[in-house]
Amino acid sequence: MTIPEGARRRYASPVREARARRTRAHVVATAGKLFAARGYAGTSMRQIAAEAGVSLETVTQTGRKPQLLLAAFRAGFAGDADAVDLDALAGPAGPADLPSVVARVAAGVRDSLPIWRAFTTAAAADAEVAAVRTELAVLRRAEIVERLSAAGLVSEGASAGRLADAIGLITSHEAYDHLTTVCGWAHEEYVAWAALAIPAQLALDWG
Repeated sequence: MTIPEGARRRYASPVREARARRTRAHVVATAGKLFAARGYAGTSMRQIAAEAGVSLETVTQTGRKPQLLLAAFRAGFAGDADAVDLDALAGPAGPADLPSVVARVAAGVRDSLPIWRAFTTAAAADAEVAAVRTELAVLRRAEIVERLSAAGLVSEGASAGRLADAIGLITSHEAYDHLTTVCGWAHEEYVAWAALAIPAQLALDWG
């Protein structure tokens, strides 16, 4: 008996889905390596496919070039291609825990610095990447505000936003790159400074 087309049962194969996730992660990781080494403009979709050992179609199915850059940036920072590039330092952790929290975030910033540079360069030349960068900045600010408020450290309003901006700057790639690359600070010196700078911001009267 012939089963009507619309009546055919659709099913998801766990093995196939797991293979697709591995392939996607591999493509994103490969794209990240190339973006970091060659820059955004110097990396093509064909180069990503060749380096990853997959077809060009597989790469394009994973995402367009700006999407691959964003996924690679997120993966480089968070270790998960689908994770949002955010980490709140203004949570309920006490002062004794703050250095270890800062150290973890700083390690992520350090490891993702090459792909961040590619992301920043691309944003200056590609309107779509620039829009994504702006969106990420807004999301980062909103999440820091939310966690500050949840921890009872500040009430909602302009003061929360300004405090979030200050903490976001302290833990940003821009600050890390300036202090370690331009000024020559050691990674550990940055961690020690950030661990002191964040409580100093929390202690200010932001109105």
